Amino acid sequence: MIQIKAKSKVSFRTDSEAALASYLESGFHVEPDVLTPSQCDELLLAAQNLPSYQDGTLVPVMNPHQVEPLFLNALRNCAIVEIVEKLVSGPVNGLQMQFFFGRPGTPGFTMHQDNFYVQSKQDAFASAWVALADVSPENGGLVVYPGTHREPLLPTEVVEQPDNLGQDPNANRQQVVLPKSYQPVDVSVTKGSVVFIHGHVVHKSHNNSTTDKFRQALLMLYVRKGEPFRPGFGNKRSEIEVYG
Repeated sequence: MIQIKAKSKVSFRTDSEAALASYLESGFHVEPDVLTPSQCDELLLAAQNLPSYQDGTLVPVMNPHQVEPLFLNALRNCAIVEIVEKLVSGPVNGLQMQFFFGRPGTPGFTMHQDNFYVQSKQDAFASAWVALADVSPENGGLVVYPGTHREPLLPTEVVEQPDNLGQDPNANRQQVVLPKSYQPVDVSVTKGSVVFIHGHVVHKSHNNSTTDKFRQALLMLYVRKGEPFRPGFGNKRSEIEVYG
């Protein structure tokens, strides 16, 4: 499997046009050092007030900003919002957030397209996956299939459920049926980096196979203003103002 690291990619900070071209070509982009280590640590400290930290299950928490307002600041981070505006060609609203503790032993997500759940226009929706710890294949790093963002929403198949200790119960119920022409890319990133993901690009994550390394991450979804989306039943997506 090919492996890339954040610093091997172009940056919106230094060459916005090249970074956008890279995203449009591959369907994802890694922007290093968007959050400082101290900003990451503040979010990790706030995560200790989330319900699944309090009860010890450490399952992912949907919309943590409803419990800890500090997460709303992350959704409104100017650097992140400005990049997403470029990716979807216009002003955006936030839609949803999810905090992942990624405890050792946590199984990864199966192959999926985020827009399968959101059901917005193909070019109007993107995700920002914020690494709050150093992330590698060993502790649950992302795997992306470049070029799949040009595909429509692909068919899915039901898969056997593993032991989902510490994972979202929807993580392994089904997976995309992937055309054979696409090759996976391992994405290793440093703490504070953000992986921007096109709504149609197929991606998954590794199991956290370590015994002592958490893989904390914050997933934030954005949609171009005025575009339709599916609110969902359990997720209850709604437009969140990210300006001002």
